[in-house]
Amino acid sequence: MGDADRARERTQLDLFLDGRDVVLVNAIVVNLLERQPDRAQDALTRLKEENPAHPDLAMFDRLCRALPAEPPRPTNHPELRALIESVKLLSSAADRLLGEGARAFLLPWWQAVAHAGAKLPSAEAEPPLRYWLGFARHHLGEEREALRLWVALCWLAPDSFEQWAPALPNVFLRAAWAAFQARAGHDDRAGPSAWGVLWFPAWLALRQRWVAHLFHANEIPDTEAALQALRLLRTLLPLESQGYSAELVRQRRRLQQISPMFFRAYLLEVVVEARRNS
Repeated sequence: MGDADRARERTQLDLFLDGRDVVLVNAIVVNLLERQPDRAQDALTRLKEENPAHPDLAMFDRLCRALPAEPPRPTNHPELRALIESVKLLSSAADRLLGEGARAFLLPWWQAVAHAGAKLPSAEAEPPLRYWLGFARHHLGEEREALRLWVALCWLAPDSFEQWAPALPNVFLRAAWAAFQARAGHDDRAGPSAWGVLWFPAWLALRQRWVAHLFHANEIPDTEAALQALRLLRTLLPLESQGYSAELVRQRRRLQQISPMFFRAYLLEVVVEARRNS
């Protein structure tokens, strides 16, 4: 047999083995998605025997072990952190190997994180935990609750929010943050440098008024001008829709006293825009 024939045979063998891998990988994926842990584990065991060097063995093993397991029910912050670390590892594996099926596979785990957050309200005061509690609410389809958790990071951990915001899974919030960075202050004599992260929630509430009502008043500190303005918008914005009144004038004056810079933005975004649309 010549070298060409031997090479051809090796190629055919490689294709056969590669094809066998594909069959077993598909079997694992299908059974994971159909929530058949025994069948998924059996296909994984065969894949390990036939190709012990397969690059996805560890990730498949993680998913197969997680499928029949009951997600933990944390009762304290360290247990919640451990659960979140487990979900992060599972998410990485599921996103890579299960494609669109990852969402359904991970649902019980995100539910466990959200449940723990509800049972441990003090976790919201710890920025990294709050960040992941937002992910849990997002994956459960509770977008407004996710936004409440994430946007509050602007005052709880402004540096962290600035780092995390561009990669958040909520398209609306990512786009709003990019617009804030690109536009805030460019049409104001205070300049962009005056618009720090703390101003983002109030700036966003001017464009989407419901944002001001994501929070209870006691959730928003009154320690900084940006947060005082956000608190006031909860009262002021509804007054704008009720027509001109002495109370409206009084509340506008309060906003101007808090921040002349933000008041100018308010006039442009709310008052002038309302006149254009009337």
